[in-house]
Amino acid sequence: MPIKSDIINAVNNLDYFLNVKELKGATVKKNLNGQPFFFTGGFNMVFQFEKKSTKWAFRVWHIYLQNLKVRFQKISQYLIKQKLSYFADFIYDENGLLVNGTLVDTIRMVWLDGLLLKDFLQLNLLNKQKLLDLAKSFLEMCSELHKNKISHGDLQHGNIIIDNNGKIKLIDYDSICIPDIEGEDELVTGLKGYQHPTRLNSKNCASLKADYFSELVIYLSIIALAENPLLWNDYYVEESEVLLFDDADFTNLSQSNIYKSLISHSSNEIKVLLEILIDYLNKQSYLDLEPFEVYLTPPVIVHFSVDKEVVISGQKVTLSWEIKNAFEIEINNGFGKIINALDKIDIFPSQNTIYRIQAKGIGGKVEQETFVKVFPTPIIESLKIPMPDFTSRFSLSSIVLNPPSINVSINLPDFNFDIPEYVSPNIPLNRIKLEYKPKMSIFNFSKLYERIRRKSKI
Repeated sequence: MPIKSDIINAVNNLDYFLNVKELKGATVKKNLNGQPFFFTGGFNMVFQFEKKSTKWAFRVWHIYLQNLKVRFQKISQYLIKQKLSYFADFIYDENGLLVNGTLVDTIRMVWLDGLLLKDFLQLNLLNKQKLLDLAKSFLEMCSELHKNKISHGDLQHGNIIIDNNGKIKLIDYDSICIPDIEGEDELVTGLKGYQHPTRLNSKNCASLKADYFSELVIYLSIIALAENPLLWNDYYVEESEVLLFDDADFTNLSQSNIYKSLISHSSNEIKVLLEILIDYLNKQSYLDLEPFEVYLTPPVIVHFSVDKEVVISGQKVTLSWEIKNAFEIEINNGFGKIINALDKIDIFPSQNTIYRIQAKGIGGKVEQETFVKVFPTPIIESLKIPMPDFTSRFSLSSIVLNPPSINVSINLPDFNFDIPEYVSPNIPLNRIKLEYKPKMSIFNFSKLYERIRRKSKI
């Protein structure tokens, strides 16, 4: 690959070394010393060309990267198809510049005018509403990127521009991931202070989840500066390569100075965002993260129920739930905070119980109840009911009723009993005959006993 000084020399002599037909006749922006003005990234140099009042960003790599052509052709075609306003259309030109006798590939795109993120924040530190509007726009951008399955891969203050209309634009597309690239080797892992530690500590593949951590860090920083502009000077933001957080803070966030500053003098929203950041850092991998805007929508209780609403004391009941968009879930009656948003558990209630689940999120709090009715375990002291002979008749003496106050009923074919109008006390009960006539209803021994007692005047 060419060295930087050779690239600068080639750009300084475009009439001889530029090999892109569409840019022939362009001029390069220069510094006061007469040398080409450029930005230097980790892998490339970016120059500003101008042709017929149109400004172009012209990028040349000074570090060798594999499969550049195929990779950037895929990215270019995908971004053009999605038509998102956050990206500038760019064109990959093979052999675009002759550097020290060797033709190298280049990329050109329309130059995006505006302020880099830090410059915009510093200019508007005392305009709280403007910073809150920026935070809202940033959140909307994150959501759009996720819906369109695009990860920038290196979100940080140097790659975010706010144009003259207040719109967010993204630059530097070396690290972009789209579905066709996901799983390939990752070219860029981003700046420290914006990345989850696990992304920096191992060789990773390109992932659509690469932005989740940096999105939260940037959003949280903007909201914090809107609430407390003094943080800008307290943490030397202008001179640093981060916003409010650096990679050392992520080692033990709750003990860091920035955490202590924010947790003690900030709104509930910032405190919740800090909780999400801690939750992110507790994950084993940045690939386990969910987009932080999921936490910002109101929580939803998809279901909270029991498989049996009426049981006998001590019988097993399964309590199950599914919750979305909650950072904290709690169930009463001794269960406390719940880790899993989708789960179930067996319970053995001994009395009527109301179970209540509560889900909290930045977007609010919701709760729902489910009820289990519990009957005591039945105790039968004595019940002796021989199977009657259904052929014709049976004797009352064959039925033991103990005691009359116990109302015992059983589902049997209906019996029709013909009891004489007057039954002499001298006639033994076992002489009373009962006629069986099936009618399929409920037979109640206690009522029968009472009828016989009254008629016999016992």
